[in-house]
Amino acid sequence: MTIQEKFGNKIKELRFAKNISQEQAALNCGLDRTHYQKIEAGKKNLTLSTIEKIAKGFEVQILELFEF
Repeated sequence: MTIQEKFGNKIKELRFAKNISQEQAALNCGLDRTHYQKIEAGKKNLTLSTIEKIAKGFEVQILELFEF
């Protein structure tokens, strides 16, 4: 499993824990819905600024996103 897939699985777990849709998660993170879907599917190589947006959107520390 690639790091992109592990990261995608982690944010999917966070999304399920918050019981929100991918569309709502994308809005919370300030991302386009299709871009967010690709991230969650492990098909995107992310920039640091996108990782920061995701952490803020889920209200977690960046490090928590990498606790696979």
